[in-house]
Amino acid sequence: MANFQFGPNDYSVNIRAQREVNFTPGWDAHRLALTFEVTALGNYTVDAPFLVSGTLWADELPGPGSWIGALHATRPIGLKSFATNLTLETSMTDQQLRGLEKARASTDLALRAQLTLTALAETKHWPVADDQEVIRIPHATWSNALTQFDAGAFVDVLIPVTTVEARATGARRIREAKTAIRDGRYEHAVGLARAALDPVREACDTRKVHDQAVQKKAGERDQEERWAMLTQSAYALFSGAPHDDSGTTENFTWTRADAIAAVATAAGLLARLEDLP
Repeated sequence: MANFQFGPNDYSVNIRAQREVNFTPGWDAHRLALTFEVTALGNYTVDAPFLVSGTLWADELPGPGSWIGALHATRPIGLKSFATNLTLETSMTDQQLRGLEKARASTDLALRAQLTLTALAETKHWPVADDQEVIRIPHATWSNALTQFDAGAFVDVLIPVTTVEARATGARRIREAKTAIRDGRYEHAVGLARAALDPVREACDTRKVHDQAVQKKAGERDQEERWAMLTQSAYALFSGAPHDDSGTTENFTWTRADAIAAVATAAGLLARLEDLP
């Protein structure tokens, strides 16, 4: 929570970020609106007008591109005896959105608002105070807000909590893989996705079903056989990450997009076990 002091023993204004975001699509640049809760404390004048301005930065993300843009309010705020909402707006380009998505790597997003409050009527003390507030936006909230753009979509896979040890280990591997992607360790993330498929292969006996399926024409395989083909093919592909076989997997390279595809595939197949008998 940001705290703005006006006079040593006079009054203060607290501004707390809410986990809400709202986009208004535009041509190559879009309006981002953030919501804050404003509370005044001490010996203040009710309805005293203040102008709120500032800048918005990406927080805790790698890379130099942390500055996003200027923040502004559409109108001054008035201090009240109860908490009120404040909306601050900025603009974000398509390139900025792509950069944020790549840097946050499917984790929660932290933004930092550097704010300035300027009293428009109070003159008893120096009328300007500065502070900063970190806005922590859950991954699902931010991703849902982005789905209104034609440029992309997202799918989150929830792996149910289970007491089956192998499946719980697989879920932990998925979490570790997401962290590896965020840290830029793409090959390691693919290797973890491969390990997460072990309980799927065991529960569905995919090796046996796969070996039966390859004896048939593709169009003649039943649903179980087609799932087995997908699982075994994914496992074989992901095995190129932990192995350096001469002439084949030693030449494999893994990009961020490769790692995301691998982890998403493994997570989906692991989550599917919940619906199996």
